[in-house]
Amino acid sequence: MGSRHRWEAVFYTTEVGRCPVLEALRRLPKAARVEIGHTIRLVQEQGPDIGMPFTEPATAELSVIRVRVGRTRWRLFFFAHHGTELVILHMFAKKTRALPRREIETAERRRRDWLRGEEN
Repeated sequence: MGSRHRWEAVFYTTEVGRCPVLEALRRLPKAARVEIGHTIRLVQEQGPDIGMPFTEPATAELSVIRVRVGRTRWRLFFFAHHGTELVILHMFAKKTRALPRREIETAERRRRDWLRGEEN
């Protein structure tokens, strides 16, 4: 379940240097940033398979970090890379029971971009 090392959190960055997740985090109230940061650190320490209520699989390649702040349920899509990195791709406020297809597609596209960038 846990892991013996601390996982590094790496945030998806576009070709022009934008980091959508960090940009979204900066727009949130301090309490939300603190809670989301705390949960990311917990996943870094315990590993991506820590499970509910902190992480859960989203697709075969992606998982989500789950954070509740007040009445808002935040989800951060990520994938484990090289056994040492948590690549955080996309963040959104969850308002429906299921993960919205549009949000999954955004995370999948960013994962492909990330991996393609690694090849170069």
